[in-house]
Amino acid sequence: MSPPKSHWRKLFSEAFNNLFPAIPYAAPESRESGDWAVEVKNLAVQIKSQNLPVFSNVSFEIPVHCRTALIGPNGSGKSTLLKTLAGLIPQYAGEIKLFGSEPRLGRSRIAYLAQSPQLNPDFPLQLKRLVQMGTYAHHGWFEECHHSDEKVASTLKLLELEDLVDRPVHNLSGGQLQRGLLARAAVQGAEILLLDEPYAALDTKSREIVENFLFHKDNSFTVIMATHEAADSQKFDRVLEICDGCLKTTHACAGHKNHHA
Repeated sequence: MSPPKSHWRKLFSEAFNNLFPAIPYAAPESRESGDWAVEVKNLAVQIKSQNLPVFSNVSFEIPVHCRTALIGPNGSGKSTLLKTLAGLIPQYAGEIKLFGSEPRLGRSRIAYLAQSPQLNPDFPLQLKRLVQMGTYAHHGWFEECHHSDEKVASTLKLLELEDLVDRPVHNLSGGQLQRGLLARAAVQGAEILLLDEPYAALDTKSREIVENFLFHKDNSFTVIMATHEAADSQKFDRVLEICDGCLKTTHACAGHKNHHA
């Protein structure tokens, strides 16, 4: 007498639940790093709706741990460059390497923050869960996530968000949400932060908190931050200016190739 169908369904379900969560959400990455976090050679990007390239023949290098400002007028291509580095614009000519690998989605070592984050206001997501989502890149599909509560708590405290952990994200101010997204990137273990004008929606207090976070001596991020304010660039190790489809280095950290305070 053959086993009942319910027996086979149970075996199939157990096999599926054991196998599928083990399949990684994102491909594992080597943690090795050379001197350069970002290497770009002869990059050209053209948006389909435009007849002319946004920029062309762009080449630059950014050392590990370097804080870089990306400046230029509105419409010069700052956002397009950041999205290309993040893997959101895959159609480009030239060569891009981030920690020796080409841009692609799902890289745990890279975090991109848009200028205006789009979150569904009807989705019931609390701030703490938003930050915990940073660990998802290190888990398998449908795997039970064992969140690092200590890491989440310390990051929330560093960004002065510990009193808002239970607040729905759609009830946060623009500055609070931006800090929450930075906290998620830190919990993720991102080593390169691609930031598109993160100060644009910040009040004075949030801006000070974010600046302290980005430039804190214990946070060894490599930062590429788009900004249109010339005063911002004075705080950075390196300044790249993009204008009229070309990019040039207007300030390069001298004497310390990849050790930045």
